[in-house]
Amino acid sequence: MTEVLKRSLKHGWSYDAQPHVYEYDETASDEFGFARLWSGGMSTVLQSREGIVHVAVIVEGSAEVMVDGSNVQIETGQIILLDGDCELHAHSPKPWARYGWFFRNSILRGREYRPLLGEPRSITRESLLAMTSVANTSLDANRAGVKPSIHTRIAMEHLAAAAAYDHSARLRTDPVHRDGLFLAAQSLISERFRDPALTVEVLSRDLAVSASSLHRAYQPMGTSPRREIERHRVAESLRRLALDVGTGAPPMVDIAAESGFTSVVTMRRSLTRAGHRSPRGY
Repeated sequence: MTEVLKRSLKHGWSYDAQPHVYEYDETASDEFGFARLWSGGMSTVLQSREGIVHVAVIVEGSAEVMVDGSNVQIETGQIILLDGDCELHAHSPKPWARYGWFFRNSILRGREYRPLLGEPRSITRESLLAMTSVANTSLDANRAGVKPSIHTRIAMEHLAAAAAYDHSARLRTDPVHRDGLFLAAQSLISERFRDPALTVEVLSRDLAVSASSLHRAYQPMGTSPRREIERHRVAESLRRLALDVGTGAPPMVDIAAESGFTSVVTMRRSLTRAGHRSPRGY
């Protein structure tokens, strides 16, 4: 958790209090960067950075942003451009899922975009998926050691500009996000991933939605219900394996079962898929 918060400081955000739940993925340079995150309630302060424009898109949840002393409410399905020269605070008492970008010396500081700074705007699902698809592809490449290029920056700036400047956009929030389905599913996964019986089908049934609606809720966040269940189980197995090194470790079958895997073979495959050593390496 502490390392995650340190990484987020690259974007200029510091935290008044540690968020209750925090999933964070980012790539950043001095000139631009972007991040995908979801968390419980949180309160943040933006460190003033001259020449920077911040862009935030709320996929689920809401937040209150104070821009130079004036409060602005950002809701699900909205985008906001923020001037990094201003004093900015953000507060969300409830869980939320969002994307954030920052650009130095951006076209978004141009005269035609200045009236949009600090004003939440509705964003169409098409614009949302265009922006998040580019971000998710770059975040996946970043994990493989490939940094985003200047062409990625240009694409992201123009997508953000088009989304914020679309006067035809109405508040047409996707029902799955309006109802908070992604965050509800994430909460259920975090509570029950240790149960090997938890599958996407069980998750859909317990949330009283179809599997297609559940996958639709995960699409903008660049992941899927199955991947999130596996990610939690992998993290738990790694935690158990690290704790048990040299301490009379329990059998691998016990670690696998208590992490939510149906077998050691399944755990080994999941660890390998996530880029970690097999259990034999611990």
